[in-house]
Amino acid sequence: MGLFHWGLLAAAVVCYVHRAIPKFTATAARRTGAHGVLLLTGCAFGIVTALTPRLDVPQWLAFVAGFGAVDVPAAAILLVKDLRGSGRS
Repeated sequence: MGLFHWGLLAAAVVCYVHRAIPKFTATAARRTGAHGVLLLTGCAFGIVTALTPRLDVPQWLAFVAGFGAVDVPAAAILLVKDLRGSGRS
């Protein structure tokens, strides 16, 4: 699987996480905090990935893949919560 496919998968993970956060987060302040932390951390990781020397892919694609990698743990947690039928916390 090439980096382009990882980038597509990363974009899907980001969409899933940011759509699922309101379903499992009780207050608006916590939702905003969760979105903010994931977005800022994702941007930082994406920039570091995009600026990695000697990558054979476009920088935008490296950014997307790095950005999405940050959301993978959150996606796993939210998927488990969804499968268990957990409520807001």
